[in-house]
Amino acid sequence: MIDGIARYFADGGPMMWPILAIIGGAVAVVGERLHFYFVVCRDRAALLVPAVVGALNADQPETALRLADRRSAPLNAILGAAIERYRDGGSMSEIRQAVDEAAIREVPRLTRRLGTLQTFANLATLAGLLGTIFGLQGAFRSLALTDAAQKAAVLAAGISEAMNTTSFGLLIAIPCLGLHALLASVQARRAEDLDAGALRLLNYLENRPETTGVVAGRISA
Repeated sequence: MIDGIARYFADGGPMMWPILAIIGGAVAVVGERLHFYFVVCRDRAALLVPAVVGALNADQPETALRLADRRSAPLNAILGAAIERYRDGGSMSEIRQAVDEAAIREVPRLTRRLGTLQTFANLATLAGLLGTIFGLQGAFRSLALTDAAQKAAVLAAGISEAMNTTSFGLLIAIPCLGLHALLASVQARRAEDLDAGALRLLNYLENRPETTGVVAGRISA
C-alpha cells in the first residue's frame, strides 16, 4: 500500500508538493480550531453564569471574577469585564460599555482562521487543475519528440500526471469544505452561547437589588 501511495505521488508530478503543503496547513488550522472550541471554550453559559450569579448573590465579586477568568475563552472574558466593572462600582451603562468593548475584542476569535479552510480548498482544486495542464502539456510536447514505439508510454505518463494531481487536489478540497462547514456550525453554537450568557448576566446585574454597606469597593445605598 505504501509503495502504491508513493508511486501515485511520484506519478503526479511537481504540483503534488504544493497540494501536500496545503494538507499541512489545513491540519494545523483544524487542530487549532478544535482545541479552541472544545478545550479553551469548554465552559458553557448554562453552568458558568449560575456559578457567577451565586457568587454575586453572596456578595463575593472577587470569587465571581475568578470563576469567569479561569479560562481565556471569549465568554469568560466578556463575563469578566462585566463583573470587574460592577465590582468597581460602575453604573449599568458603564457595565454594558465594558461588555461591548470586550465583545469587539473577543467575538472575532470565534471565527478566526475558519475562512482559511475555504481558501485551502480552492487552492488545492486549482493546484490540481494546474497539474492537469502541466501533465497534458508535457505529454503532447513529448509526443512530438519521441518515436512511435514510445508514444504510448509517454502519453500514459502525461495522462497519469494529469489525473493524479486532479484527484489529489479534490481529495484535499472536499474534506476542507466539509470540515469548514462542521467547524462553522460549532462556531455558531459557541456564539449563541456567548450571547445568551452575556445577556443573562446583564439582566441579573440590571435587576440586582441594592445592598447596604461596602462590597469590594462598591458602595451601595
